Amino acid sequence: MMDVEVFFDYTCGFSNRARHWLDAVDGVTVGWRPFSLLQRNHSDGPPVFDQTDYADNVSLIALAVHEAVRAERGDLDGYRRRMFTAWHEEPGRLSTEDIIGFGRAAGLGSFDHQAAFAAVATEHAEGTKLGVFGTPTLVFPTTAVAFIKLDTVPSTDRVQPLWEQVHQLTEGAPELRQWQRVTAAGEPS
Repeated sequence: MMDVEVFFDYTCGFSNRARHWLDAVDGVTVGWRPFSLLQRNHSDGPPVFDQTDYADNVSLIALAVHEAVRAERGDLDGYRRRMFTAWHEEPGRLSTEDIIGFGRAAGLGSFDHQAAFAAVATEHAEGTKLGVFGTPTLVFPTTAVAFIKLDTVPSTDRVQPLWEQVHQLTEGAPELRQWQRVTAAGEPS
């Protein structure tokens, strides 16, 4: 069994596709770690985690509840799946109450906003130290790191081969810094 960490943001469609893929990979245990794209793209003033203007931002609340469920040893996988599904696959906007409700269904007792935001800030900082700049980013046991974007969720027969290819390329070709498939003009990306 291999342990892999994935830095993600609930707002990221690529993270949602990766969760469908990684949930189906055999022989891998995935640890999901928050990385706020809102913070990544924020350039003015103190971190968004520390600003009252962002205290009710649903993208940050979703990550904060994730960390609160983790701290209380709740059903983190259940929360993660429910949150991704609600954000990307169901119509309608999510409220703070919806997100906290998903957390409560996963075993969240109380929600300490300040502590949960601090936990997200810590995870985000750890990701930044590893070179994470976007989501989803995979961190392998050797600390090889790969930022990936899936155009679609792999079919069942492609789940394992794709995993093996990504793993081999990430850990087996350290001299390869970046590789990107390009799309000819006029072709869908």
